[in-house]
Amino acid sequence: MSTETYRLAAETRDADLAMTAFAPDAVLHSPLTSRVRFTGHEQLRPLIEVAYRHLEDIHFHTDTGDARTRVVVYTARIGGEPIEEAALLKLNEDGLIEEATLFVRPLPALVTLMDRFGPDIARGNGRPVVARVLSVLVKPLLAMVKSGDRRAVPLVSGRGA
Repeated sequence: MSTETYRLAAETRDADLAMTAFAPDAVLHSPLTSRVRFTGHEQLRPLIEVAYRHLEDIHFHTDTGDARTRVVVYTARIGGEPIEEAALLKLNEDGLIEEATLFVRPLPALVTLMDRFGPDIARGNGRPVVARVLSVLVKPLLAMVKSGDRRAVPLVSGRGA
């Protein structure tokens, strides 16, 4: 089953293996925006390579669903932040992933993902200036989110500062 291949590829950071889990025309929907999707092996491979460069200690804990629709969930770390990602995977008749929609939590990890992936993807697409601009633009958001998570969330939850 493709989800077993998908999980093993992520846990071993094997981009070649990961590509065997996806149909040639697979579509991956970004967890950051509905405006971005990656279509086909040519666009998926660089994204997967970026992911495997930045995600550490990937451990899947859930794989559920039926023969055509699966949900897999893992925990990992990115830039020192704990991250959890759920992937809704739609499989074709051959059991290959034809569509993947990603969901990431918590917010500090999602913004760290944006900080790490965006510039790398832009550089990989031959856009070094865009990579620098993205890196600069996300830093204030990253600082606000991390500060709010550390300082404001405990106040709201009643646990004090």
